[in-house]
Amino acid sequence: MVVNAEVRPATLNDLRTLGTWSGQVEGVFRPAVESDDQVLLVAFANGRFPIGHVLVGLGGLRGTISHLLVLAGFRDQGLGSALMAEAEDLIRGTGATQSRLAVEKVNVDAIRLYEHLGYMTAGESVETWPEPVPDGTLQPVHHPAWVMKKSL
Repeated sequence: MVVNAEVRPATLNDLRTLGTWSGQVEGVFRPAVESDDQVLLVAFANGRFPIGHVLVGLGGLRGTISHLLVLAGFRDQGLGSALMAEAEDLIRGTGATQSRLAVEKVNVDAIRLYEHLGYMTAGESVETWPEPVPDGTLQPVHHPAWVMKKSL
């Protein structure tokens, strides 16, 4: 199935729909949408239902890309590349000359995409974010990651 998707900055009104499948709305996306130095880009199927997103941090000589995700049923259609291209355009628009991201070392599909888009491994980090545990609470979990950069 090929889907018609529109990529655009999210608004506060989009967060409710995005929350139907993303657990990042309140802790990450709402603060980003309300921020002046971040943009949440969302891919909407048929202009209405969110099927992917990427968070773009703006400021300084380098922009930061994070939270790239395309729902499984919509992958391999160029949506990840489209979201990345829009993110890079936003970063370039600020006058920044470099884009940076961190990707889990075990996420070989994302690493392959980033390398295809011209990103180079520049180091390592450990990214930490909360994940649910069996009792329903959230605990911080550490994820070894590659730091990747691209000149824009």
